[in-house]
Amino acid sequence: MSDEPNSKNPSHLAYQVSKGKEGQAYFNRIGAAFPHKDGNGIDVVLSSVPVDGRVTLRTMQERLDDLREGNAEKSSQREQEAER
Repeated sequence: MSDEPNSKNPSHLAYQVSKGKEGQAYFNRIGAAFPHKDGNGIDVVLSSVPVDGRVTLRTMQERLDDLREGNAEKSSQREQEAER
């Protein structure tokens, strides 16, 4: 088995999320996730590892839609809800 991802395009992006003032979340991209061809797994390729050990995976389309709408806070709110 190869260590290389099986897809050229990632299905998700990996982020380290840190909390800022007033609860605002800051996303620092640290890698990507690539689905296996058979659909039964995912390779996560990280360029760095967060100190707290937590990695957040987000679909690429969801983040792109939020950024296009100028609504980065929407993604932050989803992250906060996911923590609960």
